[in-house]
Amino acid sequence: MDCNGKLHYKMRALLDEERKKAILTGLSKEALGYAPDFEQPKTFNEKITWMKLYYQDPLMIRCADKYAVKEYVNSVLGPGHVVPVLAVWKDPDEIVFEDLPEQFVLKVNWASGYNIIVKDKAALNAAETRRQLKQWMRPERNSYYECFNWAYRHMKPVVYAEAYVEQDGEDLYDYKLFMCGGRLEYVLVITGRNCAEQYTVDFFDREFRHLPFTNGRYHNASVNIEKPKHFDEMVACAEKLAAPFPFVRVDFYDTGDALFVGEMTFYPGDALLNFKPQKWDAILGEKIRLPEKRIADKESAAFAPGRALELFSLKSSASLKRLGRAFAHKASWRDNRYLVLLGLRIPYTTHVEEEGGTDRTYLRIFGVEFCYRKRPAAEPVNYGLSWTYQENADKEAFLMEEKIDADMRLVHCEQKAYRDLGYFPDLKNPQTLNEKSIWLALHYKNPLIALLSDKAAAKAWIASRVGEEYVVPTIGIYERVSDIDFSLLPRRFVAKLNNGWNSEKVLIVRDKASLDLDKAKAVLSSWLYPWNNYYYHNLCSTDDKLEKPLIVIEEYIGTQERRRIQDFKFFCFDGEPKFAYVARDPDSDSPERTLTFVDLDWNVLPARRSHAPAAETLAPPLNKDEMIRLSRVLAEGFPFVRIDFYEVDGRVYVGEVTFNPSLFGKILPEVWDSILGEYLDLSPLMQ
Repeated sequence: MDCNGKLHYKMRALLDEERKKAILTGLSKEALGYAPDFEQPKTFNEKITWMKLYYQDPLMIRCADKYAVKEYVNSVLGPGHVVPVLAVWKDPDEIVFEDLPEQFVLKVNWASGYNIIVKDKAALNAAETRRQLKQWMRPERNSYYECFNWAYRHMKPVVYAEAYVEQDGEDLYDYKLFMCGGRLEYVLVITGRNCAEQYTVDFFDREFRHLPFTNGRYHNASVNIEKPKHFDEMVACAEKLAAPFPFVRVDFYDTGDALFVGEMTFYPGDALLNFKPQKWDAILGEKIRLPEKRIADKESAAFAPGRALELFSLKSSASLKRLGRAFAHKASWRDNRYLVLLGLRIPYTTHVEEEGGTDRTYLRIFGVEFCYRKRPAAEPVNYGLSWTYQENADKEAFLMEEKIDADMRLVHCEQKAYRDLGYFPDLKNPQTLNEKSIWLALHYKNPLIALLSDKAAAKAWIASRVGEEYVVPTIGIYERVSDIDFSLLPRRFVAKLNNGWNSEKVLIVRDKASLDLDKAKAVLSSWLYPWNNYYYHNLCSTDDKLEKPLIVIEEYIGTQERRRIQDFKFFCFDGEPKFAYVARDPDSDSPERTLTFVDLDWNVLPARRSHAPAAETLAPPLNKDEMIRLSRVLAEGFPFVRIDFYEVDGRVYVGEVTFNPSLFGKILPEVWDSILGEYLDLSPLMQ
């Protein structure tokens, strides 16, 4: 199969999004037998192809560069994890072979396979080596132009020499770890890599059990491949390196005495890996959770006529013919057709492409292409995959309470997670923060959860731990609205449900004189239905199920007419705060509302919530250190808890203690759901 990088480089002025999709479709059909679905990719190859066009993280450029990645590895893992570099040059003519050892490896940084292994320098043809390296460094040899692997697009070519390493005197095995969301899913082991006849591929799961498939024309090894000596270290290193990415393959060499990172690649096999049996294409694809689209290149997707001047380098008629065919790129053009006009026999071709749900029929004559027919594309049918989330209303859950068992709660959580998070949670082996939070809600039991879930009862516990000065004073607690004497309440106050959530069950009264009293009573009264309990909303932790709803009226803290507050929410794991979440202007209808993740040095993290923007920068609270100290005291003894604070007029108040914070709250980019999940170690509880 010819990916035709040279031609793609020459036609780069024409390569808009639709043209790239058409070319990638042709390549996939030829290699895999199917066209990739760019709207709802499911297979491994489809998802990697999607990321070529729609996921452009600048860090990928650094990591895909086979020379620059060494610096990234050193910054993440420390020194000693990469094959030593002997020298680096921008021009092969600068190489002084006399200064190199008897054995070494020459590599060009921006494509796969651009390697020259030198086992005996005396037998090396220096002139031929320089010629080959110069060929590999020509701009059209950039891996991007072969199959549009975006991470290579903006690289500058260099050639470098590495130390030659061996595995017990034999060729090295390549250990290629497929990392999805920072977690190891599969291991590919390649043997005989220096001899085409002996080249083998074997796949293993994360426990290093052999899997029954291969890819391409290659076979499994004829000998038993043992688990490498440094496999556990290999996995730990790969998870750290892969943490920022939705998918990356991290390659290692294990010499027996040392472990080296070889490279990181985001597009294995150019997303043209023909798995055998083919079902494994879909099985591997299920492990990749695609992120939101991220486009770093700001170029227009439309054809820019000015850039077309670059195409004048195509001078020969043969090149022009190839350019014309590139618009179809090995797709199903019907050739050898002729139109007879005024006695002249004129050749033409036709072609059908699926674009945006429409089959378009094209005719090309004299090098000009016309679309002359449009029809709706046939809809693919996936029997049994129709799915709609069946909402369990809080009232229905209350009425069905006696019939709701642990299995039903599990199903409810799985369904709600799929709807809200975009992926089906793995609750047997949870990895993401959301998966682990759901597992805790279903399985972790602690009598303090029921106490602290009650916003009225929690105040006494908080005061006993850190002091009453950190608790917002309570004016009264009421079972019925009729028990509240509004005439005795101050001008400003806050009413809330003792087991409510978010801002839905909170009433902030800044001026009692302007309050519609009857409407306020109706609102407060509606809170007292028993199904307004947080438990019936999520059906997770039975400890959240309080016996009786109560209305809590607190003092209004602050002195401003309209207090714009920030919630400082510290996420604590095994009693230690690790990061915070700042809700600025937390009223849900505020246009200035932001929700921002920060580390404890108050650097903004790339993670964000899907329902509100994050602030670019945030000033830390005046009492940040005091909040961290209080968090440690209040979080002691709990595997995971969030401690919320307000800072008003220089004073710190504890807002609440939350055991299921932002449950089912989507985190973007999705990889950060896994990164934040690493803070929560469930292994002691799951055992």
